[in-house]
Amino acid sequence: MNGDALLQNVVNIFIIAIILEASIMAVFSVSALKGLDSNRAIESTRDILIIVAAFFLCYKVVQLRVFPRTGLAVPQIIDIIISTLVLSRMTIFIRSLMAKFKGED
Repeated sequence: MNGDALLQNVVNIFIIAIILEASIMAVFSVSALKGLDSNRAIESTRDILIIVAAFFLCYKVVQLRVFPRTGLAVPQIIDIIISTLVLSRMTIFIRSLMAKFKGED
């Protein structure tokens, strides 16, 4: 297994997770949505939007997948699903980290 390629793939996913979280935050910070309280429905909608966007990004962009160039023989759909889950989890982690810096929760 090529560990350098795996590390580079994870770093690429982390960078895209930062960009994805910034873009999702921009959508949910529209002035029409500011009046709504941050309840579970809004959080679930945000999470679903992140997962769908992560899936399409991982499906279309090969560089955002975890296992290319590592030497592991993983089926493409499994690679896409794992990459989607990693990207969405990193995005949610970045959101919670930014919320702590803001002092929201």
